[in-house]
Parts: sequence; C-alpha cells; structure tokens
Amino acid sequence: MFDGDDYIFKGGLDKLIEVSKKTNADFINGERMETLYIKDRFDEELEKRDNLFLTRKNSSDLEYFMELLTLKDSESADIFSALHSLIKKEIVKEIRFDEEKKYFSDYSFMIKAINKSNNFKSAENALYAKRQRDDSINSPSLTDEANIDYFKYSIEEYEKIKESIEEFNDKNKKDVLKSAINEKILSYYLNIYSKMFRSDKKWRNENFDKISQVSKDLDIDNIKNYKKEIIALQNHDLKSVTKYINFRLAKAKFKEIINNLNWDLLVQTIYLNIFNKMKIKDNRICLISFRGDFYTDSPKYIYQYLLEEYGDKFEYIWIINDKNTNIPGKPKKVKRDSLKYFYYIATSKYWVTNGRQPFKLLKRPQQVILSTWHGTPLKRLGLDIGNIHSGSPGIKKTYVKNAKEWNYLVSPNRYTSEILKSAFLYEGEILEVGYPRNDILYNASEKDVREIKKNLNLPEDKKIILYAPTWRDDDFYDIGEYKFNLKLDLDKLKDEFSEEYIILIRTHYFIANKLDLSNYKGFAIDVSKYDDIAELYLISDILITDYSSVFFDFANLKRPILFFTYDLDKYEHVLRGFYIDIHKDVPGPLLFSTEEVIDNIKNIDNVVDDFGEKYDEFYERFCSIDDGRATERIVKRVWK
Repeated sequence: MFDGDDYIFKGGLDKLIEVSKKTNADFINGERMETLYIKDRFDEELEKRDNLFLTRKNSSDLEYFMELLTLKDSESADIFSALHSLIKKEIVKEIRFDEEKKYFSDYSFMIKAINKSNNFKSAENALYAKRQRDDSINSPSLTDEANIDYFKYSIEEYEKIKESIEEFNDKNKKDVLKSAINEKILSYYLNIYSKMFRSDKKWRNENFDKISQVSKDLDIDNIKNYKKEIIALQNHDLKSVTKYINFRLAKAKFKEIINNLNWDLLVQTIYLNIFNKMKIKDNRICLISFRGDFYTDSPKYIYQYLLEEYGDKFEYIWIINDKNTNIPGKPKKVKRDSLKYFYYIATSKYWVTNGRQPFKLLKRPQQVILSTWHGTPLKRLGLDIGNIHSGSPGIKKTYVKNAKEWNYLVSPNRYTSEILKSAFLYEGEILEVGYPRNDILYNASEKDVREIKKNLNLPEDKKIILYAPTWRDDDFYDIGEYKFNLKLDLDKLKDEFSEEYIILIRTHYFIANKLDLSNYKGFAIDVSKYDDIAELYLISDILITDYSSVFFDFANLKRPILFFTYDLDKYEHVLRGFYIDIHKDVPGPLLFSTEEVIDNIKNIDNVVDDFGEKYDEFYERFCSIDDGRATERIVKRVWK
C-alpha cells in the first residue's frame, strides 16, 4: 500500500515483489521513514547517511517484520502503518478500512490482516519515505486541519489495539507484536514524551496520567536501562519521574558535548540555562544584518540615527562576523554564535534585525524585536512558497514562530505590508513608513557620491552599470549556501562598452562561490562583499537585475533598469513564482540574452522614454512613502 505524495527509494517496490515471488508469504513489508524533503532532495540527503537501513540482527522473520512495522528506533509517534506493505488478496478481500474513521484508520485494518496472516517476510534494504507536510497552513494534514491532540488519540488507539491483539489465537504472533509495540511505547516515552514533558508544564500535567497508565504494560524485566525511571512512571510518581527525565536529558546533552566536542551545543546550553536567567538591560540594543556578514541595510541606518540623536544613552551591540569592520561610535562588536553573542542576545532589551531571528534563540517576555525586513518582495516568500528545493524543508514552521515574536515589522508600502502579513502570518504592528536603508538615496550629496567612487577606486569619467542578480533555490552546495553561474557574457559586454562603462557585479549574500573576474580587470569588478548596496545604487547609472528585490529600492532614484531574465519560465513556474505580473508591471524590459542586454544599453535613452509612464506608476505604488525620513519615524515609534 502506498500514498501518492510519498517516495520509494531506489527499487524498494521491486524488492518487495521479489520477496513475494521467492517466499509466497502472506504479508511482506519494508522499512519506512518520515521526511519533509521533496523527492530530489530526499534522495540527496539519504545518500549522505552512513547507515541507510535498519540492521537486522538475530531477529526471526516475524520479529524483524514487527520491528519494521512499528518503525523501531524511529521517533515517529505512529504505532504502525499500512504503508509499504504487500498483502495477499485472499487475506484482505474481506477486510476494509473504516471509512467512518478520520484518523488512524489503518490500525484496525492492519490488526485484522496480521491476525489472518500466517507467513511474514520483510524485504531488506527496501526503503519507503512518508512525506510529512511542511506547511500546516496552506497544505495541512488531517491532524493539522483538526488541530487534534495527537497524544490523546494515539493513547486511545493503543488501548484498542491492545484489546484486538488479545483476540489472536497464535500466542507467538501475539507476544511478538505486543513486544514490538511495547518497545515503540518505550522509545516514544524516552525520545519524544520526555522532551515535551520537560518543556511544557501544562501539557505534562494534562498527560501524565495517560502515559503512566500505558507504562504499566511495559515488562520491567525486559528493560535493560531506565528501570528505576519506568518503575517511578508506573507508580505515578511525578516528582521522581521529573528528576529522572531532567537528569537523563542533561546527561545526554553533556555526553554529546564531550564526545563530539560540540561547542555549539555547549554554548546553547549555557545560553538557555544561565544567560536567559540574567537581568535584561533596558538600554542595551543588539543589531544584526544578513547573518552578521555585513554592516549594512536598515539596522545600520537605525543605529546611526540612534547614535547621532541619543549618543551613549544606549549600549550598542553589533553582531558582526568580521570584527575589523569599520563601524562608527564605540559599539561592542560580537561574532555571531559566539558565547558573547548569546550573552548579549539574552540580556538586550531590543533586537534589531533585517531578517528572521534564528530558531535557537528564545525571546524573553520583556524583550522587543524590531524586524526591518530586507526588501519589497517580488518572488514568493514564507508560506507562499510551494515546495522547498533547498535548505531545511521544516523551515516553514519557523516562519510563523518568528513572526509571532516580532513586536514591530517595517514596510515601505501597502503592497509589502499585505504580503509580509500573509507570508508569515504576522499579526503585530506594521510600521509602514518606508525603509531606513533608502533614506540615503534621498539625503546623499554629490560629495558623498564622489567619496564612494573614490573608496572603490573607480574612475570619474566612466558610467557605471550595476548587475545585481538573485540566487536560485535549486542551485546550492548545502543549506544556506548557493552557487551562482554567471550567464551574462562579459566578453561581449567588454568588447562593446569598456571605453564608456564599468560593470559592478553584486551577487546575493547567500552565494558561496567567488567570481573569477581576472580576465576583465578594469571593466568588471566583484562588489559582492561591499557592505552597503545602497551606496552602489547611488553611483550607478543603470541597474541590471533579474528577480532580486533590488529594483524596488533602485527605483527611488528613477534611473533605468534592465531585467536579464534568462530563466524566467523556470523561476516563475517551478522555483518560486511572483507576487506581481513581471511581464506587465516592472519598469523596464525583460531580456533573455546578452545580445538583448547590449542592444538596450546602447539604446538606453529609448528605454527611458518607452518605460517612462510605467516607471511613474511603479514609483507611485512602491516608492512614494520613502522620503529620507523613514529612520526618524521608526525610532520615534519604538524608542518613544
């Protein structure tokens, strides 16, 4: 039996069929696991595992079958499933799934099929992946839709299964299945229930009676470890169980730290158990942009305004990975994920970030998070994305958690406000006042522009093209590290424009590989590590981009924009999709080849004329709130 959105790994079905032909068994199964990944990513991630399959030790055919049936050693809460099973027709011809039952309808079916079967076999190294839903909002499972108490339903079903097993005539079959289910119950208690027990006191109090009652079915004589803990559980001794669970989990964490020299886990433990109990400093502000890789974006301009207006009234903590980064004033510079980072995060009253805060951080009730976000969205975000091609597919669950913790969310226009509310289910206060990072586009002087060019060693007598493409979801090395393949033919551009233009290339901060521009010295310059892209806008005469949000900001300058969208069909229909009609709404032409780009640069005045009216409409819709005073409005609201 198979579900339509699940996966079978490399010949798994063939292996089940092969076993059926060789053995003529009544009931055949294979190993199952759960995954959030789409098929291609699932295959890639599986290849990285050292042990792909459950090792069969000295188990009999029936014992191994039951181990696979109950997902032994898995942290799944399901007791068993009909998935990845091959059953003879005569066994199931009179057995039906209970259509009146919305949840766990395969439990009673499987019990009946097992009872009627006499010969059990398993296909080794035949792996089936049950695809879990990664978006409980747009694509909810049955349990998501109903928001049911999964633990409560599981316990109720366990009691029914236990009663049904007692009706088995075959004592060996009965004993082996009961033993497998008891091992599952023990595994669930140790690996899942204990963590919930420790983290959620209300849940613990509501469910302790149930787990205590179920534990009485466990045979103490067959439990090698945790005997005292299980006895306390069976005796309904909440105080002792609490002590045992706390000690066991702390010991496991300490062991992992020592055995694997896991510095991150050690720091995380200190953060949660020591730093998060320290006093919060009301005048302390933590600021971070793009994971600490740059001193830039809206947090930079909020900091500079606070520094100018309030001086040393506040203590400023800049999360910056390169501590040699030049930052005015005297902020404390702290590397992300260091011990100091967690200390200051735990004790700062304010966090200012241009993205989502890491899932491992725990916002305290007294703290205030100001999320400035980092652009007007063109491509779909958060819960509006379909399948996750890269990164952790469980990330959608963190979007909602992150947004619930934000006190303020900055937006440059109504369009962005509505999208961010939808994409992250944000229900807090939106500061629709413009982007602080765009203030410089209205306030910079000619002297400032000359100074930026001087710092980049750019000649005064040449015009500048800024090429700023985004990243592709399906082109990556690992989580958060993406490849970039330059599709713009720099040789052709150099031949045409090296006398008149310089091209600056700015890749997305997710891009991990460095561009080799050694053949284009004096014409093409990699500015991907330049801190502030707004300064690059100021010195650029033309922007070339694709699906990056940079064009929304650049449009504040009312300078020409070209869209090099060589993979538009794939990006629009497979990878992400867009919020606006890119074919009609953008203030520049869509170009699909280097030749088209060259032609439009040569005729840039015609482009300006052709798109003048559309540009004005675009500016009014997306840029009209920005006026150089967004930072001032935000600071007056947050630091009243």
